[in-house]
Amino acid sequence: RRSALRAGARFASTLSSLGPTPSGPRRVEEALKRSAERLRRGRKLRRDGTHADGMSALETLRGELASLRQAGLPSWLESLSDPTPARYVAFPSGGATRDGDRDGDVDPTAGVVANPDQATGPWHVHAWLRGADGAGYHLSPTHFRLSFSAAYPREPPDVHVLSVCHHALLDDDKEVSALFYDNANLAPKDPETRPVEYEALGVLAACRRFLSQPLVLPGEKANDASDRTREHLRLAWHNAARANEARDATIVAFLGAPAGAPAGPLDPRWFDQNGWPREFFAPELLETLDEIGFGVREARAPGTIMSAEARHSVSRMCREEAPGVFSFPMLAESACESLIREIEHFQSPAVNLPVRRPNSMNNYGVVVDDIGMQGAVDALQRNVLAAFAEALFPRQGGGALTSHHAFVVQYKEGKDLGLDMHTDDSDVTFNVCLGKAFEGAGLTFCGVLGADLKTAAPHRRKTAVYRHVNGRCVAHLGAHRHGADDLTTGERLNLIVWNHSIAYRSSDAYKWRDVPEETEPPNVECLSYTHDRDYSAFQPYPEGKKGFAKNAWYPPRGDRVKMR
Repeated sequence: RRSALRAGARFASTLSSLGPTPSGPRRVEEALKRSAERLRRGRKLRRDGTHADGMSALETLRGELASLRQAGLPSWLESLSDPTPARYVAFPSGGATRDGDRDGDVDPTAGVVANPDQATGPWHVHAWLRGADGAGYHLSPTHFRLSFSAAYPREPPDVHVLSVCHHALLDDDKEVSALFYDNANLAPKDPETRPVEYEALGVLAACRRFLSQPLVLPGEKANDASDRTREHLRLAWHNAARANEARDATIVAFLGAPAGAPAGPLDPRWFDQNGWPREFFAPELLETLDEIGFGVREARAPGTIMSAEARHSVSRMCREEAPGVFSFPMLAESACESLIREIEHFQSPAVNLPVRRPNSMNNYGVVVDDIGMQGAVDALQRNVLAAFAEALFPRQGGGALTSHHAFVVQYKEGKDLGLDMHTDDSDVTFNVCLGKAFEGAGLTFCGVLGADLKTAAPHRRKTAVYRHVNGRCVAHLGAHRHGADDLTTGERLNLIVWNHSIAYRSSDAYKWRDVPEETEPPNVECLSYTHDRDYSAFQPYPEGKKGFAKNAWYPPRGDRVKMR
């Protein structure tokens, strides 16, 4: 998939050489001019208080969705939600730095803030749809989120794919390529009318085409270069589609096995898209969720922000292990044992299906999103983890989680023993120990990348060693440097959920981190042979690890780090 994404990034950089495109709304024109895949078009706070006619946009959108339902949804559109206002929006720093901002009223560390006026949008519409038969996106529905601004229908919505999806033209933050917004791929309602306008059905149809065929490259020039680019796109799209189809086929085969068959789940409740049953959770967690009005199988009302009292209740049940590191009881002991059996069963000869490992650093374990548990973890994120993320990390997108990467890691004698110091590709991480019996394998924490040294530890200063307890979850920011100490005896398995927030990742606080120069030597325990350019200045590389030096990036060259 990484090669497919890199290919998608190269396609965008060739747009300027492929000829002119019809003029369109500002958002479309800017999208087509960009040379990278990480376009951020999230709604920003307006300082002058002006905005487009939000009520008119919302009324237009509601009317279009009502007409769609009245006429009957197309067969490829399985579900369509009503528009709901965004609870949180990205906060712009306007290029501010920690030492001083341009306008004197900006906190450069702010990522997201509560939407100050939900009546003016943006509004999210969720759609689940399938690609054409045989296209590679037809075996299971794909979850799209369409974010409409107050400028709709004169501007199209921002389009993100929230479900796990291998696609050549999706970036790492789940946003569709800029090519999607070209008139050849997303046609206005009437191309001859000015200003151009879009309609919900046309956007949904474009989403389906996104899953059914390669996007059309703009421009009318026919030459060898443009032909090679189009062929490159076709091949990249085809390869990603086949990878997606293989993933979906694995899930269909596992979950579709007859009840009680050796090749199917041991306990189907782990795969329930409405969420796990209450008996899977620790009593203390259930008591707190009941107190604040959350349910493990019930989503809260759209647009609601957690009250101060609810945040206090959640924080009260957490234990602060170190600054920015919290733990709380999450799963019942019996649930931990049951999930371990399920993970081991999936990897057994009785199932005999492909196993995707968690990431490039873990050689053992399973991506649970890829064995049919994505919907269940969606519910866990929405109904349980969101409460803790919003209470503990609201400025880093905790109240606006949108997607996740969920996996089980395994540490055992003769296999992986530990994990090098690192940061996660996550905004907020939840890590719950499942068992079994083990010794060692602590989780060492250092500092947060880009933290203000007036109030926080440097990135490479040791702050704590967390000792895992079965059923207990530890929560921290993905930017918090940490590493798994070597296991000495036994075996440890952990369920880890990397949570992502589109709103946070569209903010300047995420995209740019001020990284102060270190004024003291790093703690040896906080050195990372995968991350640190100066690793060998403090200690020799472990055997076989020196090759990581070529990709090391910390300390950064310059005083700001651009997140990738």
